[in-house]
Amino acid sequence: MKTLRIGAMREQRFDSATLSALARRQSAVPLRRAGALTELAIVGVADCLAGRPACSTMVLWGSRIGARAAGARVVSDVVFAREAPFPFDFLATQPILAAIPLQQSFPCIESVLYQPWTGETEMHWLRMRALAAVFLRAGRHARVLCGQVEPEEGGHLGRWQVLES
Repeated sequence: MKTLRIGAMREQRFDSATLSALARRQSAVPLRRAGALTELAIVGVADCLAGRPACSTMVLWGSRIGARAAGARVVSDVVFAREAPFPFDFLATQPILAAIPLQQSFPCIESVLYQPWTGETEMHWLRMRALAAVFLRAGRHARVLCGQVEPEEGGHLGRWQVLES
């Protein structure tokens, strides 16, 4: 059985302007309509991969409030603007769409899985690490990036950890 290496927890905090600028600089594709959820994923993955060799990588990530906050923002924009939203406004709030710029910006990423985050934070991290271990031990990937991203008004937060076989 292979020994798993679990890297140190990386924590990032950004204001909206800094996060947006970093995400756009680190993305290989235009980030039209990308919200803080996607931006946090891109910046977190870029930080985890910096200086590491290319190898088969999976990204497991989740958020307690991210998707709900993005959807609420679209709805409140509609209420205050008194205009109907475009369908892509709601589509842009879907966290799984972050897989597209992640895979296009970082060719080593083969799989991206968003997990809704409910309940206790530590339990979610244990579940993500266990799932990462299954993928690594099965040989499906050489590296798994686990992340929690929380877009917040006072400052956006990302926590990331790298697991390798």
